Amino acid sequence: MKKELIESVLDNWDITEPYIIDTLGQSSEDLPRSIYRIGSKESDYVLKGFKDIPESTVISNVQAHLFLGNAHSLAPKLYPTKEGTYYIREQGCYFLLMEYIDGRLLTEDVSDEYKIGQLARKLHSLTDYEFFSPLTQSKKRYYDWFADRPFKKEFDAILDSLPEFETCSQCFVHTDIGPHNAMMRKNGSVVFIDLDDSGIGSRYLDLGWPLIMQFVDFNHETEEMTYRFDLAVSFLQGYFGDEPIPDEEFDFIFHGAIQMHISYMQVYGPYAVDSLWKILNFGIKQKETLRRLLRKVD
Repeated sequence: MKKELIESVLDNWDITEPYIIDTLGQSSEDLPRSIYRIGSKESDYVLKGFKDIPESTVISNVQAHLFLGNAHSLAPKLYPTKEGTYYIREQGCYFLLMEYIDGRLLTEDVSDEYKIGQLARKLHSLTDYEFFSPLTQSKKRYYDWFADRPFKKEFDAILDSLPEFETCSQCFVHTDIGPHNAMMRKNGSVVFIDLDDSGIGSRYLDLGWPLIMQFVDFNHETEEMTYRFDLAVSFLQGYFGDEPIPDEEFDFIFHGAIQMHISYMQVYGPYAVDSLWKILNFGIKQKETLRRLLRKVD
């Protein structure tokens, strides 16, 4: 986006002598948004711009930030415009201004994964939000996938084994929990960022997301795989604390891991499907080992 447009956009907020410090994320075909770090006399901010998306998506993002950030301090808060709104539209793009988190992204180590688990527990304690996540909880649409693949029968059998997550208890979910979407302030508190698909949903899908998508390490050259049991144990230990994880609860979480991985199996194009199928099966095979390790921790 042009500098002149950004400068014009910033006039809508009551900040003194704003200027662009850095570009934190550029718009692309797959990611129709741009993110800028903005400086001013008062403070630093983040300006987020969206293009080629429906207004309803922007409204959903605003509502999630107002709830999780402004009301509960678990995400960056939003700042109102001079007119009292929380987003504007200019030259076909939508913009919102949010708090700049002065800190660091979390990383894939046991200490940070524990903190992410703790933050997820706080997130899932919130049930008084009125808007559903755009994430589809039903498994039905996946039955139409992979009719031309030799593993279709096995794939459908896996789907048959999954519960109907929309019938499970619902709470506020992030849908992409991981160190890439969590930041630590300098005072040590942790917040979630990137709330694009946040809203009410099943915590089992939310908790399950990293168990295969993140914790399976896949070497794309050799196709060798390893599982980061240390990270998985730390994440779940952070979430459950000293509470033992009941077998039924663990089963639901791992079912969530399977469905969340399946939901991404067409995202990266047809040439990635076979690798993702191998990752799925490898991940499933780690379930009982992970259960045993968690029992030892308990």
